[in-house]
Amino acid sequence: MRRKLIRQLFVGAVAGLTLIPLAPPPASAAPVGAVQWAPCEQDASALCGTLEVPVDWADPDGPTIDLALAKRPATDPNARRGSLVVNPGGPGGSGVDAALWAGYSDDLRRHFDILGFDPRGVARSAPVRCSLDKILELPAGPISSATAFNDMVTASRALADDCRTHSGPVFDHVDTLQVIRDIDAIRAAVGDDKLTFFGMSYGTLMAQQYAERYPNRVRALVADSTMDHSQDARGFAVTQAATGQDSFDEFVAGCARLSECALHGRDIRQFWRRLLERAQRGELPDPDDPSYKITQPDLVNFVLGNLNYQPYWLAIASELERLDAGRPSTTPAAAAHRSAGNEPTVVPFAYQAVLCQDWNLKARDFAEWRSIAADAQRAAPDLPDPPRAAVGAICLGWPTPANNPQRRITPTNEAKLLFANSLHDPATGYNWALGAAEQFGAHAGLLTYEGWGHIVYGRVACADEAIDRYLIDLVVPAEGTRCAAAPPPGTTADHARGRTAGPPDGPAPEMVPLRAEPELPTWLF
Repeated sequence: MRRKLIRQLFVGAVAGLTLIPLAPPPASAAPVGAVQWAPCEQDASALCGTLEVPVDWADPDGPTIDLALAKRPATDPNARRGSLVVNPGGPGGSGVDAALWAGYSDDLRRHFDILGFDPRGVARSAPVRCSLDKILELPAGPISSATAFNDMVTASRALADDCRTHSGPVFDHVDTLQVIRDIDAIRAAVGDDKLTFFGMSYGTLMAQQYAERYPNRVRALVADSTMDHSQDARGFAVTQAATGQDSFDEFVAGCARLSECALHGRDIRQFWRRLLERAQRGELPDPDDPSYKITQPDLVNFVLGNLNYQPYWLAIASELERLDAGRPSTTPAAAAHRSAGNEPTVVPFAYQAVLCQDWNLKARDFAEWRSIAADAQRAAPDLPDPPRAAVGAICLGWPTPANNPQRRITPTNEAKLLFANSLHDPATGYNWALGAAEQFGAHAGLLTYEGWGHIVYGRVACADEAIDRYLIDLVVPAEGTRCAAAPPPGTTADHARGRTAGPPDGPAPEMVPLRAEPELPTWLF
């Protein structure tokens, strides 16, 4: 999982095409390959290796790539239950880094080798590479006209063509159906009869599709912060907008009841609307750099970015109040431009290839795009051009049909999966968790964290212990299990608690500044 939310380069929404459900191909045993383990260059206390797999599993005798692997061996060999394969999400997250640096519990480390892999096309595993110029040429503003729509179609297609040129044949084979074949090859290569897997965020799609394809090879699969791959393009946009609005509503409600909030006692929605109106008129200067005018996307991305992993309600309110008052900050303003002359010309960039092969998020024309944008906006009335609703803009010019388009899962696994989700998650909303759980029915359980933020594991002992017990002892939490929320950061209760909750890759991510330096569009989930 990433440690901070990227600034979205795309706003608007996308329209859906009719999708034909595809039955999964018959499962066949993955070839068993040897992994030669050696101390990792990054950390000699862990072991690293590679596993050779086909570029295209439909052509097993064709070209191959090497998947990068890393593991931390179980701390108690006598209690070892096998390997716990982990994936941190993305699309584009490094599982090698997740194995090397992520903070899993002592119990999990005692019983399992923590084993991460960089998915095909990502990081050290035959990475998809693209010209930086082509990425930065993607239009950044709202798609509010036919001209803007056509510009995005042209730019996103040019980017795909460029990435294919720089990446070779793996570029067209980075969808999750290929990845789950890789996961099964990893399972076989390390000698596990059945898979124990912990997927977070985008990694939850791997968990679901592995269970569907290999139902008899499931030992325990956790899907923490869950994707719902049944959503068509319209549903995707509307559910993403709705979960962003839900997190904004929680911010408003939290500030209304917390006396520590800088906006406590004020009509917060009215205050927010006034800020948005000033930004729209170009009348909201950055107090640290009055030559720059804060925009509506600046405001929306700032708020949603700082609700992603933590409910930073107090810090968000303080910054918005400072901005409204025109009061300079006590720290230097964030850079609002890229350094010139020292950027690489070709960079790793798996995001577009994975997203557009796993999801059909195209719109036929601007009229359809505008229709979906209107539906998404109605679901998020306080968030102009809700950014997560329009992530599919990068797929508008994708040159081929999606390899793994949306459809409902048809589960037959006997060993239950465990879904876990925050009730208020602005990235993978609780609406998606309910949708995925409904599809799996009796083949999965759902653990609900009654708090805020993306990724459940690492927040409260109630959820951590339930997840650990499931992975170690195969005890699925009782139906309807819910864990109480941790106090929001900065509150009196949080200080008394003496611990800041956060994802298991270290301390809680830092606040996203109001004017963050522009970043490449990468991980969203």
